[in-house]
Amino acid sequence: MSLRRRRDIWDVVVVGGGIGGLTAAWYSARRGLPTAVIEAGVMLGGQVATVNALDDWPSTKDESGVELATAMASRLENNAVEIVHDPAIEVKRAADLLLVRTDRRTFRTRRVIAASGAKLRTLDVPGADALRGKGVSQCAHCDGYFFKGRDVVVVGGGDSALQEALVLAPLCKSVTVVVRSQLRAKQVYVERAAGAANVSFVWEAQVEAVLGNGTVNGVRVRKLKSGEVSEIPCAGVFPFIGVEPNTAYLPPSIRRDDGGRVITDERMRTAEPSIFAIGAVRSGYSGELTGAAGEAAIAAATIAADLAR
Repeated sequence: MSLRRRRDIWDVVVVGGGIGGLTAAWYSARRGLPTAVIEAGVMLGGQVATVNALDDWPSTKDESGVELATAMASRLENNAVEIVHDPAIEVKRAADLLLVRTDRRTFRTRRVIAASGAKLRTLDVPGADALRGKGVSQCAHCDGYFFKGRDVVVVGGGDSALQEALVLAPLCKSVTVVVRSQLRAKQVYVERAAGAANVSFVWEAQVEAVLGNGTVNGVRVRKLKSGEVSEIPCAGVFPFIGVEPNTAYLPPSIRRDDGGRVITDERMRTAEPSIFAIGAVRSGYSGELTGAAGEAAIAAATIAADLAR
């Protein structure tokens, strides 16, 4: 299908090049809507691009997040979707259109789909920032090989934390997972981590400092109930302690929940009727890739029906 934009106006601008955003753009293009994708990073796929084996996405073969995003982007290019690597700075109303401003240009569009996801929270303790990239990492797939045969610590108890621990386990001598309360991860990850001989857990504890002079050599941990403080020697620290939604570019009139996520109705429409939100940026998102894809389909279908009126 070949799409033609009407003058310099898009029907849909999708902010975010993760799996949800790419899916939204694909559905929009399939419905004949001139569509553009704005992605701040140099890579597509969002947080999924750091996952080397997707196990929550229906596929006929094993594939990584990067492979899935690359395949989806290729299909978008074949459907005349423009993909722009540039951060979205502002979305605002201009008469009957929306203006999406980036560092280098401004898009005029009838509808916006916010699919900008969330960024990983950083570990806010002494030493963590100074040793980032010197033993502190948030991508086991990217950096795990540097810790081959060494001891590492993963901080967190959700899906991402255990996924990273499972990536590190075959490479590292030991993986210690520091969990503040209890595991919140899916049972499949819990069972796999429990079955890994070199993965252990420190329960009801928090990391109070990352230790090292130039490179990481350990973490200081405090037990929450007893107050007992101890040190765990390690060469690497991988914090996965939650995310913060990327919503700074959206107008303040759009309602957010207490965690800063965008509130929508069941059709993914926000308080601004021409702006939709899907995936990790949205309040109520399930956390599943298939959930993001489903929300993308709903938003695209709603927009197509709106613009057909």
